[in-house]
Amino acid sequence: MFIIVRQASTFYGMINLTNEYLNSITLNEGDKLIFTVKKDYHTNTKENILISKTLHDYDEIHGGYPFVLTPDETDISSGTYYYDIGLQCSNGEFYHITMTDEFIVKESVSRKEK
Repeated sequence: MFIIVRQASTFYGMINLTNEYLNSITLNEGDKLIFTVKKDYHTNTKENILISKTLHDYDEIHGGYPFVLTPDETDISSGTYYYDIGLQCSNGEFYHITMTDEFIVKESVSRKEK
């Protein structure tokens, strides 16, 4: 599922984890979700990473893991980038819980005043 954000604006997202029966599941103690946006998905360098968020706080009301991208984080050139979400378990295992997909930044007309 691709994500579209406006340049230099706040974006709210929610990651819902479900099992094969579509029941909500929660992370175990020490587990964390890692949301990463890269310029391209072929290069594995720190310079290629534009946004990286670690999530572990469960929202009982919405049944998922919320995340917020700030205006500073989305203040990148308009264009198409790539994201995915990984699950890092406390026992050292790592799983991709989404396929790599497009993270699209659209140019903004209005901007936050400084």
